[in-house]
Amino acid sequence: MPLKCPRCGSKHVDMEGEEDLQFLICLNCGYDESDEYEVPSERTGKGGKGTPYKRGGSLRTQKK
Repeated sequence: MPLKCPRCGSKHVDMEGEEDLQFLICLNCGYDESDEYEVPSERTGKGGKGTPYKRGGSLRTQKK
């Protein structure tokens, strides 16, 4: 079964990606299926920015 673009219905499409993940790209209207899938972002730590007890020195006390 030939693949069709879900936006314009064209059969002029290309498959790009890795072996286990392939995305449809329409060569007619420019539709890119990979834009619909969210890429997981890297998780970053707080680095001691949380509670005042984890901060050091003058950052522990607050002057009014």
